[in-house]
Amino acid sequence: LLLTAASLLLAGPARAELTPQQNADVERINTYLNALTNLSGRFLQISPDGMLAEGAFYLARPGRARFDYDDEDLIVVARGQQLLIKEGNFVTNELPLDGTPLKVLLGRDVDLAKDARIVAIDARAGTLSATIQDPEAPELGQVTLVFTGPTLQLQRWIVTDAQGLRTTISLTQVDNPERIDPELFRLESGNSSFRGRQD
Repeated sequence: LLLTAASLLLAGPARAELTPQQNADVERINTYLNALTNLSGRFLQISPDGMLAEGAFYLARPGRARFDYDDEDLIVVARGQQLLIKEGNFVTNELPLDGTPLKVLLGRDVDLAKDARIVAIDARAGTLSATIQDPEAPELGQVTLVFTGPTLQLQRWIVTDAQGLRTTISLTQVDNPERIDPELFRLESGNSSFRGRQD
């Protein structure tokens, strides 16, 4: 589940010593993320056990994201500093956004060198990836953000836990709409009501 992916940012090797080119690549990623406003499309999730799940996603930077699962009555909403999980008619979990991959993706002023512990920067075959850890809890795990294209487009992220188990979220049919309805991100945990679901 995305909940598993969003709850882990992993233990691994020490901070990488970056080359000048890798530092330039980090700046390219920062520039892309800070210029990103709205993103929507489809996602495919591959869990560590090989199970597949699909759905629709919406990102409205800074601070908001939503993932609707097709075959499960499950919705994940990030809003401000909260990550809310709704299963059926009830909010079943409420987590801090800090320490999740979405913290970096949704941050207002992204600076990977300051916001994260950079483990690796890798450019190959038309892709650029950044593997990062939570600097305050590197023992929890790591996430790899993968971008494609000369001007960069977020393609997927891979979360690996301390046991080496990997969860991958791949984005497809990606669009950059001028506006995303803010009602999509209204998930009220107090009374478990949800507004804005698109069937």
